[in-house]
Amino acid sequence: MSNPITDLFDFSFKRMVTPSYIKVLYVLLLVGIALYCLVSIVTGFTAGFGYGLLALVIAVIVAFIGVIFARIYMEVIMVFFRIKDLLEQMVEAKGVTPPAMHTQESVTPPLPGTNPVV
Repeated sequence: MSNPITDLFDFSFKRMVTPSYIKVLYVLLLVGIALYCLVSIVTGFTAGFGYGLLALVIAVIVAFIGVIFARIYMEVIMVFFRIKDLLEQMVEAKGVTPPAMHTQESVTPPLPGTNPVV
């Protein structure tokens, strides 16, 4: 088991930390949405009762939409990591070694007068 704090400062990126921190980020987003609602409602009621009721209705609608978008965003991020895991499993099952990642030093420059493929 690796240390989550040490993994944050692993510059080789051998271990992905996003899946382990995604729940914390989601909770922080929900807390932020709740604080936004609370501040909006309190601010509305300090301006007047009518403004408070309007702020209450708008805050609930915005919070509901915010929670939906936060959840969708977190799920999309997790889909990318699941795709990565499945691809690694497929490569391992086939017994094929994936090609090495190219570094800046390993890429040869194009010949003069040629159109490099990007």
